[in-house]
Amino acid sequence: MKKLVLSAFVLVSLSAMTSCKKSYSCECVTTYTDGNGSEVTLTQVKAMDEKMKDAQASASCKETEAQMNYVNDDLNADPNGTYADISSACSVK
Repeated sequence: MKKLVLSAFVLVSLSAMTSCKKSYSCECVTTYTDGNGSEVTLTQVKAMDEKMKDAQASASCKETEAQMNYVNDDLNADPNGTYADISSACSVK
């Protein structure tokens, strides 16, 4: 009887742990001003390769945003660049 109860507990525990992980995607919206002074908005959606918990997906998406804005900072610093005021914002979907 103890083995049956223990087995049921383990099964329920594993099920609860894996059910929290889902497939997420990261949606990033990049805005910039082009050479004509018009504001341009680009949206990119990338599916995350593995199932993860909400907090993990949020952290991964924020890291993507930080990497994109790191590159954007270099582009914004170029005085001869074609585009201006480049920024990206990402969110979990």
